[in-house]
Amino acid sequence: MKYLYMRVSTNEYKQSLARQEKFGRDNNVPEANWFREYVSGAKNDRVELNRLLSMLKENDELYCIEASRLTRSMKYLLELLDFAKDKKIKLVMGDFILDCTGTLSVLTQGQIMMLGLLNEMQRLMIVEAVNEGLAAARERNGGRNPGGQPKLTKERLYKKCPEFLKFYVMYKNKQLTMVHLSKLCGISRNTAYTYVRLIEK
Repeated sequence: MKYLYMRVSTNEYKQSLARQEKFGRDNNVPEANWFREYVSGAKNDRVELNRLLSMLKENDELYCIEASRLTRSMKYLLELLDFAKDKKIKLVMGDFILDCTGTLSVLTQGQIMMLGLLNEMQRLMIVEAVNEGLAAARERNGGRNPGGQPKLTKERLYKKCPEFLKFYVMYKNKQLTMVHLSKLCGISRNTAYTYVRLIEK
C-alpha cells in the first residue's frame, strides 16, 4: 500500500501543498492515503505523522517530496531509518529511494545521514537569518518588535470578511454548525471561534 505525507510549516492559508499533492498523484498514491500537516519540521511529535507511522505494515511504501518534509532533525531522521528497517517498508523521498524491504548497503545508510545533516543545517541557518533580521528591525525601531497585525476590531472584521456576519446570524439561529460556518467563510474553525467571540464581546 502506498501512503503520502505532506507538511508545511505554516497554515493552509499561507503555504500551498499543491507541489506535494502533485508528487503524490505522479506516484499513483491514492488520495485516501494522503496525510497533511501544518507544523514545523523541527517538531517530531506530530499527530498526522504518528498516525501514519502507526498504520504502516511490511512492504508498504511511504512517499514524501523530500526528506525535509518528514523531519529537519538528523536524530529523528535516523530514528525513521531504523523504523523503516524494522517495519521493512520502502521510503521514497523525492528522487531518493530507500528500499528497506531488503538489506541496506552501508553507502545508502551513509547517504541518509548526510541528507539529515544537510536538512538540520539548513533549518539552523534559516532560524539564524530570521533572528538576525528581527534584531536589526528592533534596532531600527528603537527596541520595539517590528511588524505584526493591528488589533482585530469588529470594523476590521466586517471589512476583512463581510460575509461572516450573514453566516453568523444563521449560525446563531442554529441553521449552521461551526464547521459549516468556517467552510462557507473559507477560514479555520479556530478563526471562526475568534470572530464569534469578537462579535459577542
